[in-house]
Amino acid sequence: MLSILRLFFLAVATFLGGLFITLVSPLKLFPSTQTLSYRLAARIAGIWGDFMRWLLTTVPMEYVVTGDKINPKGTYLIIANHQSWIDIMMVMVVLGKGTTLPRFFMKWDLIYVPVINICAWALNFPIMRRYTQEDIKNRPALKNRDFDHAHDVLSRNPDQTCVVVNYAEGTRFTPEKHKKNRSPYQYLLKPKVGGPQLALQCLHDRLDGIFDITLAYPGARLGVWHLLAGHVPKAMIHVKQIEIPKGLEEKPETLAELKAFRAWMNSIWAKKDARLDRMLNGTPAGDHTSP
Repeated sequence: MLSILRLFFLAVATFLGGLFITLVSPLKLFPSTQTLSYRLAARIAGIWGDFMRWLLTTVPMEYVVTGDKINPKGTYLIIANHQSWIDIMMVMVVLGKGTTLPRFFMKWDLIYVPVINICAWALNFPIMRRYTQEDIKNRPALKNRDFDHAHDVLSRNPDQTCVVVNYAEGTRFTPEKHKKNRSPYQYLLKPKVGGPQLALQCLHDRLDGIFDITLAYPGARLGVWHLLAGHVPKAMIHVKQIEIPKGLEEKPETLAELKAFRAWMNSIWAKKDARLDRMLNGTPAGDHTSP
C-alpha cells in the first residue's frame, strides 16, 4: 500500500511540476523576461527536487555516501555512470537541498516526450543529437551544431552557478548493451567523450570543479517502481573530485588533442570500474570517506 501511495505522490508532484513549468515557459519567448522565466522554472524544479528527496526518506533503503563533499554554491561538471532512471534521484540526494538545479545532458529522442520536452527547454538542458560521421560528411555544417547548442544554453545566466550532469555512457547499462558495446570494462559501457568535452569547453572559465560520481545498487532490481516498493535495499554513492585537466578544456583542434581527451576519460572510467567492483563486493570504495 505504501509503495502505491509513493507512486501516486510521485506522479502528482511530477505532473504539477511539469504543468507549472509549462505555464511559465512562454515567458522565455521574450528577451525581457527570459531570465525571469528560467528562475521561475528552476524554482519549481527545485521544489520538485526537495519533494523527491523527502519521498526517498519514506523508502526503506540504506544510503552509503563516501568521498568528497560538493559545495552547494559552486559551478561543477558531474560525470556519472548510468543504470536506471533512479540515478537522477541519487545525484539529487548527493547534491542536497539548496544546491543549484542540475542540468542534465539529454538525448534528442526525449524531445518527443510530452512535458519533458517543454521542461528541458525552459530549464536550459543541453539536448544532443549526436550526429554520425556519415551525417557530418554529407552535411559539414552539422559538425559544430551540438557544440553551438550546448554553448548557447550553458552560457545563459552566467551570473548564476551551474551544475551540469553528464552520464558519459550515453545510455543505461544493460548486459545486452555491454556485449554489443564490446566494452573493456566489467560494469560500464565505453564512455562517450562528447558530453564532458562540450561541458568543459562551455564552462571552463567559470568551472569550480569536476566530480566523478559512482553509483552502485548491490543485488537490486532497478527501476522507479522497484525503488518505491522498497526493492532497492542499498544505494552506494561515491563522490570523487577530479582535477580540471590542463590543456584539455579547450575545443580539440587536432587528432592528437582528441586522443588525449579520450585517454583522460578512459583513465577515469578504468578507476570507476575498479571502484564499482569494490563497492559491489562489499569492500571500501577507496579514497577518503565523508564525515
